[in-house]
Amino acid sequence: MAFDPSNLGLQVELNQISSTLHALWETPEQRTRACLLNLVVYCQGTQQLAANTELISKFVRNHACRAILLGDSPAAPVQKTSAWVQAHCHINKAGAHEICSEQITLLAEGLAPATVANMVMANLDYDLPLNLWWQGDLPKNTDSPLWQRVDRLIIDSLDWKNPRQDLQRLSAIRSQFGSRIATADLNWTRTLNLRQAVALSFDNLALLAEIGTINSLEICHAPESKLTALLLASWFAAQLSWVPTQVNPTSLHFRASNGGNIKCKLLETAGDAISSLSVNSDAFSLSLQRETGSCLLHSTLKSAEGPVQSHFPAGNSDLISLLTEEMMPGTRHRVYLKALNSLDHLLA
Repeated sequence: MAFDPSNLGLQVELNQISSTLHALWETPEQRTRACLLNLVVYCQGTQQLAANTELISKFVRNHACRAILLGDSPAAPVQKTSAWVQAHCHINKAGAHEICSEQITLLAEGLAPATVANMVMANLDYDLPLNLWWQGDLPKNTDSPLWQRVDRLIIDSLDWKNPRQDLQRLSAIRSQFGSRIATADLNWTRTLNLRQAVALSFDNLALLAEIGTINSLEICHAPESKLTALLLASWFAAQLSWVPTQVNPTSLHFRASNGGNIKCKLLETAGDAISSLSVNSDAFSLSLQRETGSCLLHSTLKSAEGPVQSHFPAGNSDLISLLTEEMMPGTRHRVYLKALNSLDHLLA
């Protein structure tokens, strides 16, 4: 499909980006430039530039930023750079004037990583934190100066073509930059509401006393979301100190700290990334289900006290909602990094 830059804004020379952006605000319209952070979105080639521009236009409604969208084609036969600028504006709540965020789109063809990094860094708002959303497989080398500037790395492990390789690369990034770069995985965020529902269910002291008796899990996931299911299983293993003993394509086996054995079934089903989860023991069973399109998780707890039905928020799994969740104050990354240590042993 031919590259269509029609939604990328005004095409400019690299050395004209700053002056063109400045000219956007020298207009009689009631416009206010707003910027709280830098968001760099890295993607390979040109295929995702249009879709990412649409995402950015929605994201900046709640997170004013300078967005730099980078399309990188290092294998292109001819060295070439192209740039576009635009403003995404929306009316403020008072309806008085427009609030605008800037987007710079860069297309780098046949360029070395250091050159690409310098293009990006030259257009950052240097007083603000840098969030780098790296789409697709992680880079083999992280020696470009851009990584020295990143405050938050956003990834989506659902897009990894080779999870074991990318997990190793993420580990290398954490080893090199872990003291300054926070890691946010949108695939981990997809499991947030399920994890919260499970945790809230075990606020019941009688149920909490039986947590060591768990002997089986069952996770139903969409065909493309197996890694999401593995992340959820890794969370259980990390939090409950389960040790993997056997890994099969559709089942996992763990040994608990008390010597008990736990079997986890992974079942492909149509629907959401994770459509249902069940936690079972001889003393109780807890099931969480989400109907397609529903905003609620339906919970059924069966124990000696009888069945109990309840509901929990299911959340949204679209990319804008996931990004917005990751931009909320506070972090959940310590638990995520703990789960990654378990995930490494679950990749068959």
